[in-house]
Amino acid sequence: MTLSLEKPAYGGRSFKDTEVFQRSGQMSSLPLDYSINNDVSRMNPLRAEVFEQRVEKVAERLRSSSVEAVILCSPANVYYFTGYRGGVLYASADGTLILFSSLPVSTPLADRVEIVEKLGRRDPVMMALEYLGDRRMSLGYDTMTVEAYQAVIRSAPSVSMVSVKDLMYELRQVKSEEEVSLLRKACETVSTAMEVVRQVISYGTTVADIRRAVADSVYRAGAELAYNPRVSFGDDTFLNSDSPAEREVRRDELIKLQIGVVVEHYVAGLSRTYFYGEKPPEKLVKFYSSLLKLKDEVKSNLAPWSSAISIYDKCRSFALTLGFEPSTLTYFGKGVGLEEAEPPFIHAGSADIVREGAVVNVGPDLLIPGRFGLSVSDVYHVSAAGPQPLTEASLELALG
Repeated sequence: MTLSLEKPAYGGRSFKDTEVFQRSGQMSSLPLDYSINNDVSRMNPLRAEVFEQRVEKVAERLRSSSVEAVILCSPANVYYFTGYRGGVLYASADGTLILFSSLPVSTPLADRVEIVEKLGRRDPVMMALEYLGDRRMSLGYDTMTVEAYQAVIRSAPSVSMVSVKDLMYELRQVKSEEEVSLLRKACETVSTAMEVVRQVISYGTTVADIRRAVADSVYRAGAELAYNPRVSFGDDTFLNSDSPAEREVRRDELIKLQIGVVVEHYVAGLSRTYFYGEKPPEKLVKFYSSLLKLKDEVKSNLAPWSSAISIYDKCRSFALTLGFEPSTLTYFGKGVGLEEAEPPFIHAGSADIVREGAVVNVGPDLLIPGRFGLSVSDVYHVSAAGPQPLTEASLELALG
């Protein structure tokens, strides 16, 4: 789905229905709201052949295992195989594909998948269970509510339930050229939005002002926001919480931002930390410089088929040489794709493998006790030639 703005907004410096405010002798204009239309004609959806290849791949994996079929409840997994985000998908080793939904279904695989629609019915899981009946089989599942799982046990005691969550993530981690293209568009969009924010911030700019500017930039690019932009000023950067919408930025204050963008269901995020003032304090500059070094160290270790825990251990040791407190070194990165956070996770205790073709958001956050919080992240495509950057936004700390 493409979102387009009918009203020009911040980037065009020309508005209808805008809020005009004057602070410190400067006049600024920002949009009060957005009029958004659905327009699917401009999007570049994945081809039906892409989904067919994925269906065949999971069927092939099932044929080489003891699991006869899978029932997928995760919207991301259902979309991955059908192009429809919703309902419950049944896929078997013999290639049978059935999509159960309580809402109207639209999928590129309409000629390939059997669609069972019972409009208005609340639980597609129960629809799938009625189809399966109490047959003796090994059934894989990705995620399921406790209530749904208990319903399976009650209604189909002969069915043996096996988690295939890791298998689904393994298949999804390696991105195709089409997926990388969509993620690259999302990364370009989020990078542009972050640069817009740098231009917007001035004395008295509010959290709401920043969010409106981000939304305008993202919607103009034909993308969507993954979540409300996360904006923290001053002490809120340490608390790792969003500042109130009406909160104004002050001189000599830290600003922490996190923006997420969606392009055709694929999500990319970017975070930055800025200092609004003439000259950042020396200690802040030192911590920020060390954080960038740590981020580069994580990036340089993103080699195909590396274990996430080995990357974490190496980078944690490096971080200790920079003088970071061990308690702050818990998380260095995550995979991105159909979800904002998905394997591989680069943190203590991770059992993930970083596969060639994965797209990873590298960004160790840092909390300096009693002082402030810092966050800088970028997205990389893991290739045999090394990690390729997909996001590009200024890393300069001072806004002036």
